[in-house]
Amino acid sequence: MYWLESERLLLRRWQMADLDAFCRLTGDAEVMRWVGDGTTLDRAGTAGWIERANANVARWGFGTHAVLKRDDGSVIGWAGLIHSEQASAADSAEIIYALRPDCWGRGYATELAAALLAWAWQHSALVRIVATIDPANTASLALMTKLGFSHEGDGLDEDGLPESRFAIHRPASLAG
Repeated sequence: MYWLESERLLLRRWQMADLDAFCRLTGDAEVMRWVGDGTTLDRAGTAGWIERANANVARWGFGTHAVLKRDDGSVIGWAGLIHSEQASAADSAEIIYALRPDCWGRGYATELAAALLAWAWQHSALVRIVATIDPANTASLALMTKLGFSHEGDGLDEDGLPESRFAIHRPASLAG
């Protein structure tokens, strides 16, 4: 049932029953500030995201998943590995995550990202994971450094907004 489990969190495919909880996230300007161009989504846009996310998981074996707290099963965000413009090669993916503001500063993002990397290295053929982060998002910048990502440069994203680019490669001890 769960795609990934960590000490305090569970990741699973989105279900249409999650739509209301997901709409609260994608409709929250504070959450969406760091996502894409920062625009909130309406209900139809959020439902479309669920459909695309589940199609991507079926196609590649990974994608965007619902993040649930293990203790109460509540949906607190989303996370996953995706193919993107920055990670279009078959052996690379981009790490993405977002959490409800009341879950910030509790170590959940660190736990999520570390679990996603462990999954990538142990259960996939991925050799490179990238991250694109708004330079003003100091918490995510610090997280990438903490997890061993290397800063590869700064530029503008597809919306013309500033982004910092990071990458990490499969450890040599886990190669081939």
